[in-house]
Amino acid sequence: MPGRFYTNAVDQETCGHGERNIKEWVSVLLNKFAKHKRRKTASVLTSALIVFTVLFIWSVTAFSATNVAVNQAGGGVSLVPSGPVTVNSVQLALNKQARDLAGVVLPGGSNVSSGQNIYFVLYIDNTTGTPANDIRISDFLNETEFTYIPNSIETTLVPSGSNDAAIWASVWTPLTDVVGAPDDSASITDSGGPAGLDQITVGAETGQVNQVLNIPGNVLQAIRFRVTVN
Repeated sequence: MPGRFYTNAVDQETCGHGERNIKEWVSVLLNKFAKHKRRKTASVLTSALIVFTVLFIWSVTAFSATNVAVNQAGGGVSLVPSGPVTVNSVQLALNKQARDLAGVVLPGGSNVSSGQNIYFVLYIDNTTGTPANDIRISDFLNETEFTYIPNSIETTLVPSGSNDAAIWASVWTPLTDVVGAPDDSASITDSGGPAGLDQITVGAETGQVNQVLNIPGNVLQAIRFRVTVN
């Protein structure tokens, strides 16, 4: 149709209601284009904001425990991470011997006479280079077979690996029979039943607490006491 042209459906809607001069038509067209451009720009900006937000969240670093341990001191002081740490456990055995008054070890099944005095020896050999702390020993004497000789508890410390003769020949320190941490590291009490002292404990044993017993590294500690054969 002469004097009219349509670029798209929007232009047709704009110009389909009678004659408009070219200036009005151009003004309307520009306004439409500007609104359309703003909508696209706003959409692009919104999309960019979403992308930026996602990128920002994604860029947050999750530090592992290793990262935290590297510089716990803070203040510009950097700690060097330690190498692998290996923890080894060693079972420390409690040994018990019977000996005659000369210190000769009596093998299991040895014959002893009624009225004979003998020693019982308890010892722990700490073969490691690390102190063994809070050692606790509890030993019950069979009162039907033996009677404890009062104030006969003694202790000694010798190098780890010492043989029976070396243990016996060392210097023995007397310990009292009395219970109580201020006293010393061993005691003996009557646990009940037949009258007489029969429960020997060493260290901070529950119910009969003595001084805490710590055995230094590479040291053997022994406790001995005398009894009479019934």
